Amino acid sequence: MSSHSEQGEEKSEGFSLDEELKSLDVEDLYNLVQNLIRKNSEVHRLVLEWLKDKAEASRVAEEVATLNNELLMEYWEKAENIISEFNEYGGGPEDEEEEAYQWLNEISELIGEGTISSDAKSEFLDEAFVEYDSGNSGFEDALMDIFFEICETKEEWEYLVEKLAKRPSDWRKGLIMRIQKNYLCNERAYLEMRRGNLHYGMDYWDLVEFYINKSDLQKGLETAEQGILKGEGRLTELFQFLFEHFAEKRDTPNVERIVRVALTRKSEEKNMLGRLFEYYKTQGDYEKAKEALMKAYKIMRYGNYYAEYKKMKEFMRAADWKQVEPKIVKDIQEKDICDYLRICLDKNMKETVLHTILKPPENQWIMKNEFDEFADKLEEDFPEKIIEYYWQSTYRNIPGGNRKTYRIAAGYLAKVKHIYSNLLNDESRWKKRFSDLKAEFKNRPAFLDEVKKL
Repeated sequence: MSSHSEQGEEKSEGFSLDEELKSLDVEDLYNLVQNLIRKNSEVHRLVLEWLKDKAEASRVAEEVATLNNELLMEYWEKAENIISEFNEYGGGPEDEEEEAYQWLNEISELIGEGTISSDAKSEFLDEAFVEYDSGNSGFEDALMDIFFEICETKEEWEYLVEKLAKRPSDWRKGLIMRIQKNYLCNERAYLEMRRGNLHYGMDYWDLVEFYINKSDLQKGLETAEQGILKGEGRLTELFQFLFEHFAEKRDTPNVERIVRVALTRKSEEKNMLGRLFEYYKTQGDYEKAKEALMKAYKIMRYGNYYAEYKKMKEFMRAADWKQVEPKIVKDIQEKDICDYLRICLDKNMKETVLHTILKPPENQWIMKNEFDEFADKLEEDFPEKIIEYYWQSTYRNIPGGNRKTYRIAAGYLAKVKHIYSNLLNDESRWKKRFSDLKAEFKNRPAFLDEVKKL
């Protein structure tokens, strides 16, 4: 039996696939490759890539270009199979999504080589737009990026415009205008389309930028003026452009007018009042600057009150600040308890801060860890009280917890240990409480694992 096995090994060792392939004539090699392609479609792509590498090594540019045309459609077929299915069902598995993006990336890299013919590009656009027009796959942005990458010549851009124009929409009109302005440099076509599609603030801003780039400041200003009155949605750039223009000229009446429009339209009010404050401040007009600052504070609807408080305190004269500060502090206390506590710390009202974090107000929604920053700053002044704050925070994260909440609990426990050991010099109390805690939750091995280094 051993002898038979050894004979088999000798026979196996006598066969060499490499030698067999070398012995095949051209016809046999051709038949072999064709057979492999029939059995596995991946072989077709691999053969094309092999031939391309060979052509590049031989510097046969014409052959490389031809192979890139073939590979473009080969890669698209791979991506299309997935994108078509996503269009049908409105999405699909994450691994398939990643694979589709990989093939689209292959196409993008191929385009970057710059050797694809216009005919191949047109064929690709025809097929890819079928999936883009379906609009249910989630790949629309990625496809449009590739459409913009693949176009180079005037004829190619015009063909893309033709494709986009077949299904009119505001989004597609925007793309067409972008092409007319930036790639075809067809100012007449752009202006005709843009002037007929001025709805949102960003539509007006697009036209303003066009005029600015043409060094036609007057038309840019006129368009921006129309935009802040008629445009919908985002108006930030329009207001900023007009304000900066008039501020640079020290045209106070127009500066004030632009801000009034912002307040009337309830757009960019806080931002524009802030700019107005800085303008008056630069002009040395204290009273008007103070008025703009107070108006900016009054229209605040959310957050960052502390920064605004500091800004007012820094700018206002002592007498004025003394008069308005109590009302502002009370207002901030009602609107944002954390910003109020930041003010209290500035005023060294540490006991007020301590009382608040231990007994939060019931009329404000507060995140569980929102007071941690204040507890950290009170450790040295009220170590025993802050220990209890951290201990309560620890307990909130253990019952019904998981690895994530156990790690949070461990973080609080580390702070408790620090206070006992380094501030109170009473490590024995820490060891006793920590031991009791572990005993209480002895049936939670994940929790015990998270705190084992303490």
